[in-house]
Amino acid sequence: MGSCAKISVAGVLLALGFLSGCQTWQQVYVDDYRYPTTSPLNEKFNTWFWREDAVGVHAFNHVDVNAPVDGCTADTPCVKLTAPIYAPPAGQNAPYINAEMYNNSCVRQGPGHPAKQPYDRLLDPVNPLLQSISFVSPTELHAGITKYCHMPYPYREGSSTAYPAPYAKDGWNTTTTADIAHNYLALIADKEADWKWYRDVGFNNPYVANEQTASRLDMRIKVTGTDGGSRGWGYWNTTMNPLVMQFAWFMEITTLKNPDASSDPEFDNTVWMMTVKGGDSDAAGFCVTALEPEVASIYDWHDYTIEWREDAVQYLVDGKVMATHSSYVPDRNLAFHNWVDNRNYASSGPANYALTIEKSNRINRFLVSEMAGSNAFVEAAAEGASVTTCKSFASLLGSDVLAGSSDLKKVISAVVSAYE
Repeated sequence: MGSCAKISVAGVLLALGFLSGCQTWQQVYVDDYRYPTTSPLNEKFNTWFWREDAVGVHAFNHVDVNAPVDGCTADTPCVKLTAPIYAPPAGQNAPYINAEMYNNSCVRQGPGHPAKQPYDRLLDPVNPLLQSISFVSPTELHAGITKYCHMPYPYREGSSTAYPAPYAKDGWNTTTTADIAHNYLALIADKEADWKWYRDVGFNNPYVANEQTASRLDMRIKVTGTDGGSRGWGYWNTTMNPLVMQFAWFMEITTLKNPDASSDPEFDNTVWMMTVKGGDSDAAGFCVTALEPEVASIYDWHDYTIEWREDAVQYLVDGKVMATHSSYVPDRNLAFHNWVDNRNYASSGPANYALTIEKSNRINRFLVSEMAGSNAFVEAAAEGASVTTCKSFASLLGSDVLAGSSDLKKVISAVVSAYE
C-alpha cells in the first residue's frame, strides 16, 4: 500500500490524491444531532448511550437563546451535556456528577451488522458475555438486558413502565458498526442502577486502527462553565482497568488555584491532548501535550479532529495539527466518548467539587471516517503548539500506581504530573 502525503495550506489539509496507491478518508458515519419529534424519527438517536450519573442531564435539539450563526441554532441544533449546579447539604461531600455519551452497547442484528450480535445470543452458553458471570443466570441476564435495552431514553431507575421518548421507539442500535467487549468491572464495581448495570455488562468499541485501517473523528464542540471538574471527547475503550485501558482524547482538567480558600475559589483550567496505552510493561505508557488556550479555547466553537493510525495519533483543531503522538499508540478497539463532570484530579481536596455554576458541553456535529492502509499524517505542528512528553508507566516513580488499580484518576494524575 503506498503512502498518502498531506500538506497544510492556510490551515486546510489537502490530500495528494494523485500519488500512486494513495488512499483517502471515507465517511462511514455522520450525525448532525437533529432528532425530530414527529415521524420519521431519526434512527441515529440510538447510536448513542446517554448516561446520567447523579444529577447530570442531557438536552436534545438544544438551541441557544443568543445562538451564533455557527452555534446551536434551529438549523444546527446541539446535544447539550450538563453537570448542573449542585451544593451538597452542610457537612456532606458532593457526589460524582456527570453527563456523558458513548457508543450504544445495546446492539442487535440489523442493517449495520447482519450477523447475530452478543446480545442476540444471550441464552447461548458459549456467549463470551456470559462465561464469567457465574452469579447471574443466563435467563436473568437475558431478561434484564432485554428490558433495559428496549427502553428508549430517558431511562429511569425503578420505572415500572417504559416512558416513550420522542426520538426513538426503543433503545436498540441496529444500524452502525459494533464490537461488543466484555466489561469485567461491571461485575466487581459498586452495583449501579439496573438500567445502567445490565447495559454495562458489555461496551461497544466499534473503531479500530491497524495496518489495514486508519480511523478519524471530527467533532464540533463548545463548552461552558469553569468550576472544578473534568470534561473531554475522543477515543476510549470504556474501561477503568489501567492494565488494558487505552484512549486518545482532548481532556480539560479544572483544579483549584487556592485550595485553602474558604470562599471565592479560583480555578485553573488546562486542556490536554492525551494518548494512553495501559499495561504493566515497558510497552505501556503515554504521550501528553497541552492545548494552549491562546491557540484554541474550548470555550469557543472549534472543530476537533483525532486521526488514529497504527503507528501514530494526531490531534487537530480547525484543521491545524496541535500534536502528533507516535509512541504508546492504542491497539485495541475504541469507542467515542464525550463527558462533563465534577471529578477532582488534584492530589488534595475533595473527591468531587461542589458546582456553583453549570458546566456543559455542546456538540452539533460528529463525523467518523476511515482510510485503507496506514498512510502518513502531517508531522509538523502548527505555530503555537506545545511540547509533547512521552514516557512509559514503568519509568515513573511509584509505577505500581497501575498494579491492581481500577482507578482512572490515578492514571490521569500520573500522566499530568509527569508533563514537562
